[in-house]
Amino acid sequence: MTFNFSTAPLDSRAQLDYWREVVSTTFVEYEMDVPRGASRGFLGQVTAQTLGGLGVARVVSDPHTVFRSPRLIRRSGEDDVLVNLAVRGRVTVTQQERDAVLRPGDFTVYDSALPCRIVCPDPFELLVLKVPRPLFDAHCPLARDTMATPVPGDQGAGALFAPFFRSLSNHASGLSLDMSARIGVTLLELLATALYSESDSGVRLNVPRAAHMSRARRYIIDHIAEPDLSPAMVAQALGISVRYLHTIFRAEDTSPSRSILRQRIDTAARLLADPSRAGWSVTDIAYAVGFKDASHFTRAFKSRHGVSPREYRKERSAAPQVPAS
Repeated sequence: MTFNFSTAPLDSRAQLDYWREVVSTTFVEYEMDVPRGASRGFLGQVTAQTLGGLGVARVVSDPHTVFRSPRLIRRSGEDDVLVNLAVRGRVTVTQQERDAVLRPGDFTVYDSALPCRIVCPDPFELLVLKVPRPLFDAHCPLARDTMATPVPGDQGAGALFAPFFRSLSNHASGLSLDMSARIGVTLLELLATALYSESDSGVRLNVPRAAHMSRARRYIIDHIAEPDLSPAMVAQALGISVRYLHTIFRAEDTSPSRSILRQRIDTAARLLADPSRAGWSVTDIAYAVGFKDASHFTRAFKSRHGVSPREYRKERSAAPQVPAS
């Protein structure tokens, strides 16, 4: 499903406030600065669609800056990794004392759970890939030190990811759900390869452990609908001991059981926000992600998101709906 948002049909005095709402609803919540005079009118357009659990969007906009402060991060609780690919104009992404200055065709990633700033001083066009944390960790476990690192889109592994992403942004709406999921996996694998090629710490990584972690997270995602999914099942599928599985997850400050629960809740959150699942009840979604009891699901969901599943769905359904012209 494709959503189009544009400030063009609105009165110039309402355009900037609407744009702030669109950007924060489509991606993650941001604070925004605009050049002097933007209050007299602001042109921006977003075309957004989903792809196998990923968010894909094209942004065309007047100059502005968005940023996430520690206070905003604590308040919003969002936890995604975003990829910005510059199509036109200057874009600088700053995070962890790094500045990724992007020329057209280049891309970088940044973590929504860490303070960041994105500066676009000229009219620009940008492709954005929104990757939920569990999917990023499953496919890109070796890429955590590459935030705000510019990746050239015309050489090396970046030359595989960038044109694939550009083409996909134009054709994703015509894909079936099954094909979208398959293409989404391919896109993430290309992203992982491109990011790893830019990593400064590849020689220091425990590659076997990282590979086991990637396979474990992938297995959890693929089997999240199974109510009896357990650390023992994951370990058996990977051919390792349960004790070693716990050791791998302990290095990430978590455990297999917590990761399974978090994946169930994160998958449920995506289903609750998906307009194509509007006919599913909260109980339907609870069972679809492997919960055996709807009340347990509601308690676990509220513990993570601060609101009940019904409240979460209501908030997400309140997204702005002005069509692009």
